[in-house]
Amino acid sequence: MPSNRCQRMPLFAAMPIAAWLAVVAVTDPTVVPASAAAMVHEEEWGGAAAGGACAAAKAEWLAEAGSFDPETGREYRNFPPDRLVDHLSMTLRMRFPDLSSARFTATETLRVRGIGVPVHLLRLDAVGFRVDAVRRDGVPAPFAVDDESISVQLEPPLESGEEASIEIDYECRDPADGMIFSHAVAEKGLSAEIHTQGQPDTNRYWFACHDFPNERLSTELIVDVPAGYQVSSNGRLVSQETQGDRAVWHYLQERPHVNYLVSLVIGQFDRVELPPPRSGVPLTVWAPKGRGPDAQRTYERTGAMIDLFERRFGTPYPWKRYDQLIVRNFGAGGMENTSATTMYPTAVFDERALLDGDLDGLISHELGHQWFGDLVTCRSWAHIWLNEGWATYCSALWQEESGGREAYLDSIRGSFQVARRDTTDGEVGMVSTVYGSPNETFGRRPNPYPKGASILHMLRAMLGEELFFEGVRRYLERYGDQVAETDDFRHAMEQVSGLDLEWFFEQWCRRPGTPQVKATARYDAATGEVVVDVEQTQSIDARTPAFRFELPVLAIGDGGETAFRIDVRDRKTTYRTKVAGVPSMIVVDPELHVLKSLTLDLPFRMLLEQARRGPTIAARRDAIEALRARSEPEVVELMTAIVRDSQRRHTERVAAFGALQGFDSSDAKESIAALIAESDPDARLRVAFVDAAADLPRAEAIPILAKVAANDESYACRARAVEGLGKLKSAEHADLLVELVDYPSQSDQVRNAALGALAELDDARGLDLAIRCAELGNPDRARPRAVAAMGRLAHHDRERTIDLLLELLKDPESRTAYEAGDALA
Repeated sequence: MPSNRCQRMPLFAAMPIAAWLAVVAVTDPTVVPASAAAMVHEEEWGGAAAGGACAAAKAEWLAEAGSFDPETGREYRNFPPDRLVDHLSMTLRMRFPDLSSARFTATETLRVRGIGVPVHLLRLDAVGFRVDAVRRDGVPAPFAVDDESISVQLEPPLESGEEASIEIDYECRDPADGMIFSHAVAEKGLSAEIHTQGQPDTNRYWFACHDFPNERLSTELIVDVPAGYQVSSNGRLVSQETQGDRAVWHYLQERPHVNYLVSLVIGQFDRVELPPPRSGVPLTVWAPKGRGPDAQRTYERTGAMIDLFERRFGTPYPWKRYDQLIVRNFGAGGMENTSATTMYPTAVFDERALLDGDLDGLISHELGHQWFGDLVTCRSWAHIWLNEGWATYCSALWQEESGGREAYLDSIRGSFQVARRDTTDGEVGMVSTVYGSPNETFGRRPNPYPKGASILHMLRAMLGEELFFEGVRRYLERYGDQVAETDDFRHAMEQVSGLDLEWFFEQWCRRPGTPQVKATARYDAATGEVVVDVEQTQSIDARTPAFRFELPVLAIGDGGETAFRIDVRDRKTTYRTKVAGVPSMIVVDPELHVLKSLTLDLPFRMLLEQARRGPTIAARRDAIEALRARSEPEVVELMTAIVRDSQRRHTERVAAFGALQGFDSSDAKESIAALIAESDPDARLRVAFVDAAADLPRAEAIPILAKVAANDESYACRARAVEGLGKLKSAEHADLLVELVDYPSQSDQVRNAALGALAELDDARGLDLAIRCAELGNPDRARPRAVAAMGRLAHHDRERTIDLLLELLKDPESRTAYEAGDALA
């Protein structure tokens, strides 16, 4: 899902805000507020950096589509638009005369059926089309076109059960959204490329549709392109024919899906076949030319992921194929288009890049969407967690399959971090019809990605393995090929469990916030009891009363293990229970049954023991976190031992190293220096060492950073070392930084770091290097970093740089154009 971006101002519809601000800044700097650059990239309206302009825009925005108009008293909420007709199928015949002119002609045929009330006017979302003709069942039909739609007059009206075929002949030129044209750059060996991005509601910019997820239809694309280009769309390839200098590709997606999942990709790729799953689904990666072997290495576990999900969900992979397409200028990480996921442009790793981590999280996330989001789609954007929360949880399931229970709990603990931002003073819950635009639902404080995954984990813990996955299977069986809401999923879980879960879904899905829990535990030797005090410290009021949950606790000692659950419903709860022998640990929620922010108040010895040998990685990391406030020699010694323990997961070792960095003792500083000197085989740990090295005294830090920058196998380590050299103003290594501008690395991270470091040093050579790296044809996500360096170094050749930045405002790649606006502003 692409990130939010401030919308374009109506008076300057053809110019991004950044470009407009930059032009004004150059001509009259007094007009542009100091926060202009931050405003352009503000992810959410009304943030602190946005200043008055975005705040005013937010007020107007919410008046149009928010919850309440204070002037009239009218409530505004977002509900699914009326369908009026059942959209049965769409056939789209498209012709691209070439791939450089950003235009195409098309004939779209929609087959619809009346549902209930007679339909006199069929309105379709469509933006920026030149419509030449509209026909109903082959007969010309009256129509009207405005800035947002095509309206077709149906006389006689379409009655319930009656079918009609609506044909639209149109031309589309340089669509403002939804279809992205990437230009050919011959000197860089790049051919032209096109891809689409429909979520949440931008496919209306290239075909007419009911652009909301409460309608499903089959789709067929027949695409005429210059010979030599490859075409992908949804479903199966029916045919591909080349005649002379033209080629026609025909795709059919027979099983219905929603309009935002319709995809089109045109370009020249290495197509790599992957090992199929047991079910035999064909798997292909469309990789940049020359990257086929790397694509095989990066995506080779896709088939095993399908095997896992088919087994867990009890539902076969739903579509005819599964392709993953790596495209230029893609705005997000991945997009789960039905049977054909789009991936970001550098989503292919060479062998060295895999030292820093793999792409399995993203691959499993987008693959999980083929069930959750594509087979079953949220009925409205208010319920987007049913798509994104499930896809995030699918990544955790793959972690469990490939890395075991520890990897799974580590993933869930990561999702639990949403609790830090999702507080009870939030305006809305995760599931809410109150939003200004669909994009907003993807980035709420109760973020549907991690919070949704956390809710699914809690349900699994509450119901147990068998009932949870039985409920999942029932949900997919009942709502496959349909749309669903949160209560539909709830009902499936209630039916298999016999439990009433309305309170659970109301509390975790619809209410804002999560509990902030302080747990105090001790052993009462006089009574032989463990005593646990649980306090909810978040803001509690009539709107957000105390949370209800069962908090598991495990007491471990020479007398064995005693497990118990504390029923928490009040602000403060105290629980006492007998245990056999003196416990060495009292572990709160070791399996993460409750989404929360946790503060532990345990005896020092118990915390040490829990960090040393707690029963789960979640328990150990909780203890490490609690010990960050203690800098006793024993803590330093234990954290150092954890860092050195290669049998532990890298996340646990990095957490222990982070704790050491927070200590201000000489012991801690000696340990940090020793660990840095020892290095480590795991690049993910070395990255933490490099960051810490930059904080050492300058005379110690610079030789370490220079050695890593010049020699380390890891791209990430080199990049962070280069950043450190820039931070420390290491002018003596400027020549090395210049050399590293041309060092190839995953996502150009070393080059980006080198340009930033040269800007930190104010080295004039960096300007020419940044200008070269900002040229069209360089990787689209690296070019903005080069443009930023140009802005910082512009004073070395001000007039020339301003001229180049003004030219870049017209750049066909939006990231670069926006960054040029920032640099000028």
